[in-house]
Amino acid sequence: MKYSKDKVINFIYSIIDQDDLVKASISNLKGSYPYNKVSLKPIAIKGELFIQWEQFKDNKAFHSNLTKEQSKINFNELLDNFKQLLINTKDKEIQILKGKNDFNMKIKETSVKQISLDHNKKKNYLLEEGIPVPFLIRLGVMNKDGKVIKEKFSKFRQINKYLEFIEDTLKELEQKKLIQDSIKVVDFGCGKSYLTFALYHYLKNVKNMKLEVIGLDLKKDVINHCNEIAKDLNFDCLEFIEGNIQHFDKLKNVDLIFSLHACNNATDYSILKGLEMNAKAILAVPCCQSEFNQKIHKSETTHLKKELSVIGKHGILQEKFSSLATDALRAQALELCGYKTTVMEFIDMEHTPKNILIKAIKENFKEDTLITKKKEYDTFLKFLGIEPLLDTLIRDFYL
Repeated sequence: MKYSKDKVINFIYSIIDQDDLVKASISNLKGSYPYNKVSLKPIAIKGELFIQWEQFKDNKAFHSNLTKEQSKINFNELLDNFKQLLINTKDKEIQILKGKNDFNMKIKETSVKQISLDHNKKKNYLLEEGIPVPFLIRLGVMNKDGKVIKEKFSKFRQINKYLEFIEDTLKELEQKKLIQDSIKVVDFGCGKSYLTFALYHYLKNVKNMKLEVIGLDLKKDVINHCNEIAKDLNFDCLEFIEGNIQHFDKLKNVDLIFSLHACNNATDYSILKGLEMNAKAILAVPCCQSEFNQKIHKSETTHLKKELSVIGKHGILQEKFSSLATDALRAQALELCGYKTTVMEFIDMEHTPKNILIKAIKENFKEDTLITKKKEYDTFLKFLGIEPLLDTLIRDFYL
């Protein structure tokens, strides 16, 4: 049924005034609104009702808690800039579609459970607390009843955050038809392999995929221990191998490689190996990026000794800048190799300062797009005034 904007906005106002809103999702941006998507839900803070606005842009979420009156004002702008709104009340689901001159609104009866307005409600994890998970019990993260060990709760959060990234990556790979119901994964520098075991459990027991997962590390005792755990858990398609990233040749084609906290240029060698194995997706969490800082310190042409000497003259600032520059260049270099890259926060800073994740997924770029990216890359290199190892390692893979 067709409605004018005034009738639609009055209908929404009545939902807000009656405290009937359960949640809302606003999508399909067609105007100049600064965010791509908006999600709303009511929350109670110190006994007062607010509406939480979660707004998304460039894979980042921005939160604000607004009063009902502030939210009503904002809805005017949403109706002007988005084509689709889905609103859930306690007994209705309302779909609003914006047309050229009016709005189409469909309403159907529903029933929902009592919603929680708690601002600090329990976090929903992919691996839920209270449900026993064999590999978490075996690794000492949970007890046999599924309760997370207090000292291991940060590890439990890290595992779940990691699985969220894996879930999002799988969705992208599936949408691009790069994978179907099977997957090959290599984890470089797997260490004690909390995340490797989590990955295997998720792919096998949650996603029901056919899989082959390999963990690689230099420490023989760690590898032996991980293989024992895999055997105990009957993780038949999981293998741990002792060795160096540069010499790994177990697989020729992989779907996903993961590199967690590979120190300094070990991240670069894992990227190179991923390209050599034609990986469809590369996830890297770098660590100890010291190469750029050392080379910038010795460079006579770097702009950090010229226009940006306000940074370069302070050692700690140059070091922090160099770490960011390292990951920025890695992301851009991967795009030159035909990957769409996203740089994001891996886990909260309270757990580790090494929290930048580079996600790269195969993409078919147009030639003019690649030319532009190469110009940006060359300009940045000239600005830095250095020749990075990564550039010499992977330049043959530039498209």
